[in-house]
Amino acid sequence: MKTTQFKLKANADFEAVLAPIAQAQPDLILVFGGLSFFESPKLAETIKKLAPNAALAGCSTAGEIAVDRVYDNTCVVTAVKFEKTKVTQVSTTIAGMADSFGAGERLAGLLPAEGLRAVLVFGTGVAINGSALVAGLQSKLDASVTISGGLAADAGAFKQTWTMGPTGSHDDEIVGIGLYGTDVNVSYGTFAGWEPFGPARKVTRCEQNILYELDGERALDIYKRYLGDYAKD
Repeated sequence: MKTTQFKLKANADFEAVLAPIAQAQPDLILVFGGLSFFESPKLAETIKKLAPNAALAGCSTAGEIAVDRVYDNTCVVTAVKFEKTKVTQVSTTIAGMADSFGAGERLAGLLPAEGLRAVLVFGTGVAINGSALVAGLQSKLDASVTISGGLAADAGAFKQTWTMGPTGSHDDEIVGIGLYGTDVNVSYGTFAGWEPFGPARKVTRCEQNILYELDGERALDIYKRYLGDYAKD
């Protein structure tokens, strides 16, 4: 496997910076960046022009990682060339949070089962239940298939997020990449910077991953009390 990575600024000449992609002939291109790179069709169109046969997937972010640094309001494009692994791309729209499980089922159903080793999934970051999306995928995929990916962001605004797929950028689309064959080895990990504060509390009412009460008190009231003036945000 060979990878080539590019970091773009909003005012960059996309075609000039990404020109080496055409010679690399990648099988997969991953795109993660600030909102402006997805709100306009320019970047997706440039990538498809340079690598028309490559699978394309990515999403808007709340920060981008290139090599070992974190950036804001840039775009990181990674071109991947496999020696033996086959790549399949699928996508489906999501009608809202209640459709999360169904969207996962539909996406998984579009992926040919034979030889499927791993799935990368990128979904919208609002009006979606990520846990239900994964559950929908798991209900249709073999237990041996690794599922990884993430949900889009909009720099913390939680208003409108974007994914990028075979037909460009959309705010209501989930994109999936299937990796096939026995020659690809997949591992995954997670990391978060959250820190707990306040006393330990018992969840007294919830529905799946939706929290309603802590210690018999409305969770929303507790959060408002802790957050003070920040609660309105």
